[in-house]
This record gives sequence, C-alpha cells and structure tokens, in this order.
Amino acid sequence: MDDIKVLREKVKDLKVLFVDDEEAIREGTGIFLNKFFDDVTICSNGEKALKIFKEEGDFSLIVSDILMPKMDGIEMVQEMKKIDSDIFVIFLTASRRVENIDNKLSNLTLQKPLSFENIKFVMQKLGDMKW
Repeated sequence: MDDIKVLREKVKDLKVLFVDDEEAIREGTGIFLNKFFDDVTICSNGEKALKIFKEEGDFSLIVSDILMPKMDGIEMVQEMKKIDSDIFVIFLTASRRVENIDNKLSNLTLQKPLSFENIKFVMQKLGDMKW
C-alpha cells in the first residue's frame, strides 16, 4: 500500500478530464479517480469535453469512453491532439475486444470498469513521465 501512496504523490497534481456518457460509470469512476488525482473534471460527452479542453487547455490526462453519442472518444481526442499533441490519453471500453486504436491517439486502452490494478499501472506510467 505504501507504493500507491508514493505513486499518488507523483501524480496527484495532474489535471484529469474524464469523459463517459453513462451516468453510473461517470459517478463510480469519478469517485475512483478522485482518490488518486486532486483535480478531476467529469463530462458526459465528447462535445462538452472538447469545449472544456479548449477553454482550460492545461489537462495532463484524458480518460475517455470510446463509443458516445454526439462526438465519440476518437473524434474528440483527434481534435484535442490538434491543440496538444502530447496529451496522455486512456481510452476505456466495455468491449471484450480491445479496439484497434491508432497509437498516436491513445497511450493506453483499458477495459471498463477501471480497476485498482489499472489505475496503479497508469500512475506508474504517469509517474515516470517528465511533467
């Protein structure tokens, strides 16, 4: 458990944008993310998330569902990458088959729901980066 505290210290100040169209997933994953990151913004669709991303522009991590109405996660991230090509992106999918995502768009693709082991792995990756 001490290692998770060390990891949290390395990444807690990163600004996170979490996007999912399912309310239960937003609530549960949002609570989960807030245990590890101090600044988590939650959006219900890609259009709203892109608007917030453009207005605030200083997110370190995007965690997004892939399939959403209005604007899917892939299209949303493509637009975000035009603004900040270095943004760290994690796609979440409910599909048993992990989508074939272009590595230029996503650093990781994980299955829903986000697990403790997944978040620990993400924090290790983020902790190794130079911010």
